[in-house]
Amino acid sequence: MTEDEGRPESSLDRPTDSRTTVFDYLEALARRKWLAISVFIAVMVLSVLSIARTRPVYQARATMVVRPADQGDIFGRSGAFFWPSQPNTGNIIALLESRNMAQRVAESLPDPTILHVASVSVKSVKDADIIELTASAPDPVVAMTVANAYLETYVQYDLEVNRSGVTTVRQFIEDQLAQAEARLDSSERRLAEFKTAHELTDIGAETQALVSRQSGLAAQYQQATIDAVGARAQLAQVESRIGQEGSAMAESLAGGSSPLVSNLQAALSQFEVEKTNLIIRGFDENSERIRGLDRQIDSTRARLRTEAQALVAQQGFLDPVGDLSNLFTLRAGLVVSQARQQALAKAIAGYDAQLARLPETERILAGLTRDVETGVSVYSLLSQRREEARIQEVGKKSTVAILDPAQNASQTGTKVSSRLALGLVLALALALGAVWTVEYFDTSIHGQRDLGRRGYSVLGTVPKLLTAGRSRRNRSGDVTSHLITHTDVESSGAEAFRMLRTGLAFASAERPLKKIAVTSPGPNEGKSTVAVNLASVLAQAGSRVLLVDGDLHHPMLHTVFKRAKKPGLSDLVVLKGDPAQAIFATGLDGLYCLPCGTIPPSPADLLTLNATRSLLERLASEYDYVVVDTPPVLVAADTPIIGGLADTTIMVVRAGRTALEALDHARAAMLGTGAHLSGLVLNDVNRAGRYGRYYYYYYKYHYRYSTHAADND
Repeated sequence: MTEDEGRPESSLDRPTDSRTTVFDYLEALARRKWLAISVFIAVMVLSVLSIARTRPVYQARATMVVRPADQGDIFGRSGAFFWPSQPNTGNIIALLESRNMAQRVAESLPDPTILHVASVSVKSVKDADIIELTASAPDPVVAMTVANAYLETYVQYDLEVNRSGVTTVRQFIEDQLAQAEARLDSSERRLAEFKTAHELTDIGAETQALVSRQSGLAAQYQQATIDAVGARAQLAQVESRIGQEGSAMAESLAGGSSPLVSNLQAALSQFEVEKTNLIIRGFDENSERIRGLDRQIDSTRARLRTEAQALVAQQGFLDPVGDLSNLFTLRAGLVVSQARQQALAKAIAGYDAQLARLPETERILAGLTRDVETGVSVYSLLSQRREEARIQEVGKKSTVAILDPAQNASQTGTKVSSRLALGLVLALALALGAVWTVEYFDTSIHGQRDLGRRGYSVLGTVPKLLTAGRSRRNRSGDVTSHLITHTDVESSGAEAFRMLRTGLAFASAERPLKKIAVTSPGPNEGKSTVAVNLASVLAQAGSRVLLVDGDLHHPMLHTVFKRAKKPGLSDLVVLKGDPAQAIFATGLDGLYCLPCGTIPPSPADLLTLNATRSLLERLASEYDYVVVDTPPVLVAADTPIIGGLADTTIMVVRAGRTALEALDHARAAMLGTGAHLSGLVLNDVNRAGRYGRYYYYYYKYHYRYSTHAADND
């Protein structure tokens, strides 16, 4: 005997089909429609609330162009300072985004609190020296105000920085000019008083020449002092622009300066001192020798700048404002100014020694005359330098200029309609996702296709009855709670049981099926209702049908017909009595019932007795059909025993409740005892589902048929 020949016979074996169609998805969606609707409504409500609570954001854009800074020194060659050719846009962006700039902007605004609701972002335009500033705020006017205030404040700040060096020198000159004026007035008054007291007019020609030369040197000394002050101011300005990182780099460069740069700095200082000495010796500034020194100074200064730039690049530094190389020139210029001061001070001291050798009266008169002439020269020089400083200060321009101020503000982000559309799409996606997730984890049977995929054969489907579940809530209900085939013979439920009868007839074509066991994998799946109505429709077809309550754990057929449960099946098996004493008529033509009888302590042991087999054989010989209501397979060990004694077994599964895994276990348990399974009955099918449409068409057809018949009558 082969394995297939020894396997219990079953009509449940069918080819499996795991394909999923569009109808399956639509059926799942219809099955979980309330879940989908709930998720959809919840997401849409949250989307609407989010849109309602979100304040609109407006953005205003303004641009400014970065232009080359002024080139040249403050006071001719002696200043020795060259501004960077092009400011670094990265530094400008950092300054615009700094807290210091925000404080400056707040001080310039009539209402500084608007900065609390505004934000600013700055970026540079690619391949252009243009900076774009974007201000975001919940109000368009605030956005435009903040954007323009930032640009105007930075332009003013940059102008102040550019003018700071010249302003420092101008203030120093003005202070020195006030002091020089006071000293000149005092010197002139003392000279006049001395001449009057000693009845003198002027000093001698030789002494006058000495005094004139000393006063000229004093003016040169004052000029060197101004240059030194200007160099310090310019150096401080550059270092402030470089910042802390740039200063550290400058110190590193100074420590690792190349010999050539050091030699050029020394040469520049030497040429300036030599020029100063020639002036001390009386050479005119337009003389060929001094003009030659000027050319050498210019050439050395240019070479120093070039070598400084090369040194910065060689060290691998990024010049933050393009001015690290100028620090070498500035520091060299400061050293030159200090050297000139020392040389001029020494020369002036030499002339003081010559004047000290004159007679007392002439010496005093010469000193007073010198003070007056020196004061006049210094005052004239300071006045000239002050005017030059004013012109330089006014002529200084900002390295940035406003290109396009913010003139309007546009609302950012997606529009309300777009956000609603996005919320709609999200709600649909989450609703479908929720349905898919629940379906994925839900292993229960929902329709005939689920059973077909697992290879099960379905004898019939029973729709969700109007009285479904009533027996579960009220076991003492009347016969109408279960016998829909009797109480409403033209209903879709009654028609479903008649179709089940037809399917069972086809299943018994090859072999007679008189003893029919009805069971289910678990409790509350409708097996008793199916057993009662199947027996009823078999009786309605003219057969004598005996309905046996084989559920010796929780019997209920006696409650359906409102009769006592004993004597019954268990009593006939144990006492071997006459079946006629326990069987009662149900009141339906051709339908009789055998209750369960006394509930034994071990129903499985009772059913294994030969008396049970003999009793069922006797009953089958007396009736056309014996329908046995058995306990659920997975909760009672006696069901497979009854299945082995019956000609066939019908297994009832409940849509939306019975798990496929439980069905597989129940099938295996029944086949293990040699039971024959005709097929499944899918119970409690939703009328609105795919498989419930038949019952809608049945109602529609039956209604039209009934109406037509009534009209004919």
